Amino acid sequence: MTSVNTGILRVKTWAALMLIFLCLPQWLHATSVLQVDMEQLLNDAAVIFEGEVIASDAKWNADNTYISTWVTFRVDDVLKGELPSATITQSFAGGTVGDTTLEVSGMVYPQLGETGIYFIENPDRPQVNPMVGWSQGHFKVKMDEQGTQRMFTESDVPIQGIDDAAPASLQGENAQEVSVALPLSEGVAQGLRVGSSHDAADTAIDKQDFKSALRARLSLVEAANDKSKKAAAAQ
Repeated sequence: MTSVNTGILRVKTWAALMLIFLCLPQWLHATSVLQVDMEQLLNDAAVIFEGEVIASDAKWNADNTYISTWVTFRVDDVLKGELPSATITQSFAGGTVGDTTLEVSGMVYPQLGETGIYFIENPDRPQVNPMVGWSQGHFKVKMDEQGTQRMFTESDVPIQGIDDAAPASLQGENAQEVSVALPLSEGVAQGLRVGSSHDAADTAIDKQDFKSALRARLSLVEAANDKSKKAAAAQ
């Protein structure tokens, strides 16, 4: 790609995977994203935090063969995991440097000034998209006309709540290996109740209520994981 000085490099799903395989084998990651359920979302995230995007910078790699967008978040509250500082920077495949754009199908970059709740799969390992389930692990916080902070999906659909967990979904870390395969993602995790993009902002769940629901569900998931580990150790 060093010979390309202008224009758009449109990388569709299969092409993005091939590009990453050739240029950065350690970044190999499926770009056909399966829908996850809320338990997987909570389980697979090493870190879940509330924060604000304070910087975004697209850069070529050292060989000028690949563009990544580096997004820095200010961390305001950690719901799961540990972070060593009050900021975290994550890379997303693609972006624009000068007159050249590397466009990855399905990629959405957190925007400067955006506040939200983010589910990061592994903050120490570069990936195509660091969020669990891509847009499924990317939630926005927006204020309604009365000044209440409310929750929305990445595509600005109001989140109205989280369904109660089915007993079968709380069977520990290996439950997803034996569960029925989920369909390809349309941007919303299974078990998340959402409205319509035309619904008023005040139909969305309050941010604090959403965080409380996440923490309660996370406690159930962690208890199920502990039970599974103890059962495995006893065998």
